[in-house]
Amino acid sequence: MEALVQVLIGGILLGGLYALVAFGLSLTYGVVRILNFSHGTLLAVGGVAASLLYASTKMHPVLLVLVLVPVFFVFGYLFYTFLLQPLERRTHFESTVGTVLVTVGALLILSDVTAKLAGATQRNIPLRFEAIEIGEIVISTTQIWILGAIAVLSVAMQVFLRKTWFGRAIRAVTQDPVGARICGVDSSRMKAATFAFGSSIVAIAAVLYTMSFPVDPYMGFSLTVKAFTIIILGGIGNLVGALLAGLFLGVAEGLTGFYWKSEWAPALSVILLLAILVVFPKGLGRSR
Repeated sequence: MEALVQVLIGGILLGGLYALVAFGLSLTYGVVRILNFSHGTLLAVGGVAASLLYASTKMHPVLLVLVLVPVFFVFGYLFYTFLLQPLERRTHFESTVGTVLVTVGALLILSDVTAKLAGATQRNIPLRFEAIEIGEIVISTTQIWILGAIAVLSVAMQVFLRKTWFGRAIRAVTQDPVGARICGVDSSRMKAATFAFGSSIVAIAAVLYTMSFPVDPYMGFSLTVKAFTIIILGGIGNLVGALLAGLFLGVAEGLTGFYWKSEWAPALSVILLLAILVVFPKGLGRSR
C-alpha cells in the first residue's frame, strides 16, 4: 500500500507537469489552429537552459522562470510572425502541410542545436528540500512546492483568461474571429501574442519539470504527443479538462510502470490517443 501511494504521488506530480505543457498547446490550437509539433521540444530546450543557468549561477527557480519566460515569449512571437503567419495566405491544404513541415523542422533544428551547444546528456536542477516521512511514505517538499505551483498556475490562468482583456480577447478570437475583429480585436496580433503566451507557459513547465525529472534535447516529441493526448481527452481550450486529463495520464503511466512494465509507460499516451480517436472522434471534453 505504501508503494502504491508513493506511485500515485509521483503520477500526480508528473500529470500536473504534463497538464502545464498541454495548457500552452491547447491555447495555441484553440486560437491559431496550428498543431505545433515543436511544442514539447521547447520544454526540453528550456529545461536544458534552466539546468545550465542553475549550474553556473545557482539561481533560485523563481528567478530562472523570470529569466526564461520573456525569452520564450519573444521567441514564440517571432517564430509565429516570420515562419507561420505567412502561410495563412496559402490555400488551406498548403497552409496545413506548411505548418506541419515548419514545426517539425523546428523540432529537429532546436533539438540538434541544443545538443550541439550543451550536449545530449540528461540534465536536471539538483535542488532538494527536506523530505516528509509518513510511515514508509516519503514525500519530498520539492514535490509539494511543485504541486502547489501547478495548482496556483492553473487557477491563475483560468482567472486570467476570464477576467482580463487579453484573456477575453483570446476567447473571442477562438469563438468568433470575425466578430472579434468587428469589436476592435486585431486577430493577427492576437494570434501571434497567443502563440507567444503558449510558449512562455512552457518555460515555467520546463523549470518545474527539470526540478523533478531529467531532461535532454531529444525528449520533446514524446512530450508533444502526451500534450496532444491531454487536449483531446480534456477538450481543446478547456484548462480544467486539461488538468484532469494530465493527472489521469500521469497516474496511468505510474500505475502501468508499477504493475506491469516500466517500458510500456511512455507508450501509454500513444495507446490512449489512438483509443480516444477511434471511440470518441470529437474527444471526451468540450472546448470553452
